[in-house]
Amino acid sequence: MYNEHGQLRRLSSHEIVIYFLAGLLFNTFGNGITVAANMGSAPWTASAANLANLTGTSISVFLFFYGVFAATLVCILQRNIDWPHVIGNIIFVVAFSSIIGIVSTRLTALGVGALPIAWRTIIDFIGVIFIGFGVSITQRLQFILHPIDDLTNLTRFMFFRGNAAISQIINFSFPMLISMIVWAFSGELVAINIGTLFSFFFQGMFVGYADHHVFGHLAHKLNNIKVSH
Repeated sequence: MYNEHGQLRRLSSHEIVIYFLAGLLFNTFGNGITVAANMGSAPWTASAANLANLTGTSISVFLFFYGVFAATLVCILQRNIDWPHVIGNIIFVVAFSSIIGIVSTRLTALGVGALPIAWRTIIDFIGVIFIGFGVSITQRLQFILHPIDDLTNLTRFMFFRGNAAISQIINFSFPMLISMIVWAFSGELVAINIGTLFSFFFQGMFVGYADHHVFGHLAHKLNNIKVSH
């Protein structure tokens, strides 16, 4: 929805494409930066990396499972299965992962991973901020988005009165717990660093900031969400 002088209107097909590409660009470039900087993955990616390290299974398997699981939870919470939305979000997971791989490979080739730790930390933080901006745009657009972001957006308004920071921290608590459990069993922890902690504590804040300051006229679609008061 587009807020025009206090009045909400539907987006045109042209506007949907523009906003979707903008959100996708922020999100994939931000994730690509964090991967190339190698200063800690986002919590969900880090937990998948730890499970992969423990079991010897590809990280992609766990990331795909997370996506399917999140999509299932969204359907349960909404008590409705919107098949076009569900299938679109699953397709998004596959395309999203592929683009991140391309971006991170290009940035790694440019030598981002060989920079001093201080510069890589700054770059990683910038990447997390970009991810927050991208998540905000795709959550407000509700066209197709990553199922985990869809779930976070749903729980944000159903249970946390629209507070993006709290919703994101609660969301990230689950993969952090998974990583800690794996560490307790294996004694080994991978893919967790200062960037993971920065993402855990602050990504939700950047989502909330972007809601008002990055394409601020783009409003949340709440017609299918039972909003808490």
